[in-house]
Amino acid sequence: MIRKKSKFPVMMAYWIMIITLACIAGPAIAETAAENAASYVSVTNVTVEPESFMHDDTGTITVKIVNSGTVPVAIYRAEILSQDMTVLNYQTYDSVGAIGPKNSMQFTFQVTPKVSDGMYFPMFYLDYTDAGSLRYPVSLDVDSTPLTVSIVNAPASFSAGNREQVILSVSNPRENTVHSVTVTPGGDGIHSTQSSIFIGTLTPDAEKRATFEITAEKDTELTFDISYRNGDNQHHITLAIPVMVGEGGTAAEMVVNNVEVIQSGSTITLSGDVTNAGLRDAKSVKVTVGDPAKPVDPNPVYVIGALEPDDFSSFEVTCTVQGATSVPLIIQYRDTDGKVFEERVAISLRNSAMPASGAGSGVPQGMPSGNTRRPGGMFGFGNGINQIPVTEIILVIVACIAVAVAWRKGYLAKAAEKIRNRPGR
Repeated sequence: MIRKKSKFPVMMAYWIMIITLACIAGPAIAETAAENAASYVSVTNVTVEPESFMHDDTGTITVKIVNSGTVPVAIYRAEILSQDMTVLNYQTYDSVGAIGPKNSMQFTFQVTPKVSDGMYFPMFYLDYTDAGSLRYPVSLDVDSTPLTVSIVNAPASFSAGNREQVILSVSNPRENTVHSVTVTPGGDGIHSTQSSIFIGTLTPDAEKRATFEITAEKDTELTFDISYRNGDNQHHITLAIPVMVGEGGTAAEMVVNNVEVIQSGSTITLSGDVTNAGLRDAKSVKVTVGDPAKPVDPNPVYVIGALEPDDFSSFEVTCTVQGATSVPLIIQYRDTDGKVFEERVAISLRNSAMPASGAGSGVPQGMPSGNTRRPGGMFGFGNGINQIPVTEIILVIVACIAVAVAWRKGYLAKAAEKIRNRPGR
């Protein structure tokens, strides 16, 4: 009897071969599927803040990815690869997880460039769990150009105790916007009406101005600290201006001239001109006298009012004084901010004149001036005409008229005849 062979070994070998092929092809198929799914992941947006770094600035690089596929993609880690900068949060994305279909994911890295000015390209690296990696270069600019500050207007010298205007120009030569620009004045012996001025945001190539009212007490240095933010980084630049305190400021300056002193009994009348020789208006100008003189009616205080630069006005003050050879003439005025100033001029009484025939005439005192005021009268037509010898001209005219009349009457001919008929001729 012939025995049939069993088919079990053949079937066993068949299944072993199928299982082996499945074990070999399965991972390859799975890997191909994962790579296909990962191909739908892409970088859609990169934001660098600040747009341009300054030296030692710290900022952020934010990368957004999107999975436009239909299956989730597993991500192992994400990082920034570069030898040109330090990544402060380099371990934040060491374990990411999966990004679902049609979803997005964002990665923010805090970085500090350690390089000189220039353009650099750190690499964004996305490591998939099952399908290789994604690399994307990020452009990063480093530019250490600071803001520019300059003086638009400032006095050559300051008047002690007076406010002077200083105007600054702050401009942004950078390629990115800076924020929170603030200007702060300072200096030994320096006082400012504004403790600081906030300019705010400066876009590229923009310029803004800041105006300060500065008072200097002495020769010193006026400094301006300009602070601003580039991203979240604070930066400062400083501008220093030498300050000289002298007489060359722009404040109002009172000059007294053409002073006349007239004494009538116990009353003395002081008259003259007050000129504003400064560069600013003088407000509420008043003229009076100080001790030992005592102001009396009718003009104890003479109110002039406002005097513009190069303007002048006359004054007349009455007072009494005993046993003194001079009196202080006091000129009080205010600046545009209401600050009170006072100037004193000593007026000598030695050359005072008594009134003649009830008309006031006096002896001029004080400094000469182009605004010379002369007493009025028949021939007082003004400063220029007062220089003409009117009296002499009138005398010559009268003499000419007399000669003409004598000639017409024949007096000159008779006189000549008598001279010719004198004995001995």
